[in-house]
Amino acid sequence: MFDIGWTEITVILVVAIIVIGPKDLPKVLRTVGQWVAKAKAMTRDFRSHVDEMIRETEIDEVKKQIDSIDKFDANSTLENTIDADGDIREAFDFDDLNTIDSNDQSQNEGPKDNNSELSKRIGEDTGRGAGNFDDSVEKLKGSDT
Repeated sequence: MFDIGWTEITVILVVAIIVIGPKDLPKVLRTVGQWVAKAKAMTRDFRSHVDEMIRETEIDEVKKQIDSIDKFDANSTLENTIDADGDIREAFDFDDLNTIDSNDQSQNEGPKDNNSELSKRIGEDTGRGAGNFDDSVEKLKGSDT
């Protein structure tokens, strides 16, 4: 603690015996021991208060970090990391491409009733209604191969 060796302690005891005397030396040593104990208790109490303040500060910092996680926007962070200048987003931005003609647009609208559409095509191809549906389907399949 104070980096006092055995030789220094021996010198202090010899001086104390000479100055105080052997009769009062136990009372003085008891009093010095009580003072040292009080100093250690005060040091321990101070240290515990400082440690408690540090823990409270760390808890406040952890709470702030948890609150900041709620405000974290992963989409924008990823977008800024991967595509900082926006080139990739512009490459895949299809809103500007409105040049789809009406035939392409009708094909991209999704599935329709295939039987009614097929019946219309068969009726147009053969010039008659879709009464003989199976023959017409076989005719169209045969034309593909």
